[in-house]
Amino acid sequence: MRFPGQRIAKHYFPVTQKRVRAELSGAPEEQRRWYLVGLDQILVDVEVRDESLGRQMGLRVSESVLLADEVYVRMRDQLRCCACTYAAGGAVGNTINNYTHLSGEPAILLGAIDECIRPGEAAFHYVAQTPTYVDLSHLVPAPGTIATAFTFVATDGERSFAVAPGNSNAYPPQALPLDEIRNASAVLTTLYCLRDPDWPIAKAALRMMEVASEAGVPVALGMGTASLVKERRQEVCSVLERFVTVAAMNAAESVALTGSDDVLLACRQILDWVDMVIVTEGARGLTMGGWVDEAYRRQTRQALRSKSIPEYNRWEYSRLMRRAECQRPQKIYTHIHPYRGGPDRLTNTNGAGDAALAAVLHDIAANQYHRDRVPGSDKHAAPLAFLTYSSLSRNAQYGNRVAYEVLKGHSPRLSAAVGHDEER
Repeated sequence: MRFPGQRIAKHYFPVTQKRVRAELSGAPEEQRRWYLVGLDQILVDVEVRDESLGRQMGLRVSESVLLADEVYVRMRDQLRCCACTYAAGGAVGNTINNYTHLSGEPAILLGAIDECIRPGEAAFHYVAQTPTYVDLSHLVPAPGTIATAFTFVATDGERSFAVAPGNSNAYPPQALPLDEIRNASAVLTTLYCLRDPDWPIAKAALRMMEVASEAGVPVALGMGTASLVKERRQEVCSVLERFVTVAAMNAAESVALTGSDDVLLACRQILDWVDMVIVTEGARGLTMGGWVDEAYRRQTRQALRSKSIPEYNRWEYSRLMRRAECQRPQKIYTHIHPYRGGPDRLTNTNGAGDAALAAVLHDIAANQYHRDRVPGSDKHAAPLAFLTYSSLSRNAQYGNRVAYEVLKGHSPRLSAAVGHDEER
């Protein structure tokens, strides 16, 4: 595993060479891989630079519509003559792709895909653009076509959206690889998969979270979109309280979930349900919260800051713990502004939250890796178990840095190796 410790403060990427003072455990590393398991609506993003086609479909600027199957087929045939770009997408797919680049460890992707994959079609592009470290062998073949999200770009840069769900919801709960879930470093899904309780993928998502929770495997859940959170708020709160370890969302989704437009207060409320919360705030940066036992909290060396919660960052140098494993649990928070103020020029506004979550999941997996490989380390000498390897502040820095790397590119997925100790 590329380790997230010993980071140079300027970069916050994992070091490429581990420096271990303690003696490694004698168990061969090959006996276990520190992998993620993610369940997603398998999705391809198609960017179309032909605004006339969008107008023909009756699309409105900045709005998104669902396409009927027959409309999708007609649009797909028309696109053969248009300039368009295919990109593998999906929130979970983006996150686990970024995790493999950050950690050097594998990930397993669950979902439904076309029974027959032909060169040049959307499913082919999805498979071709997925790195080999992401295991696709557990995908379920289903009738129909892969889900496709069309983005129509006008000459002035304005965008319109159309989504064809395809076979993305056809993944059944009986297809879940239960042993792989129980032995994972973490599992991940999104609220999109839970939109309709009657969908096979919704039942599979609930079952996956249940199995992982019973096995003590951290469960991460992305909120998807604010309108969906608002529509299914009661069910979301129940799922968070029953299964979820890490909840990830943007500011609009935190408002829909809690009713508070103050991100810090929203985090405080969400921590009543989960062990850790990540809220991306666009140009305002990133806010995170979690739990620590009072006996193991560490005070920040930075200036104390007050907002709606006085001195909210006082204990941000603490490593996070699960609330249930704390004897005297305390909520802690941190906030960070965009790295370097954000990219000078944004070429992509999607995927920042997925990138930040990938960084946090890497830190959680690294903690398990270090505990298994170096059990005698002082990092694990406390009688209570820690959830993360690094402090809450360090996780915010790491997530912020990886989000910057995504925002300055054209894709929500890291596409090149990262982890250099020195800037090149």
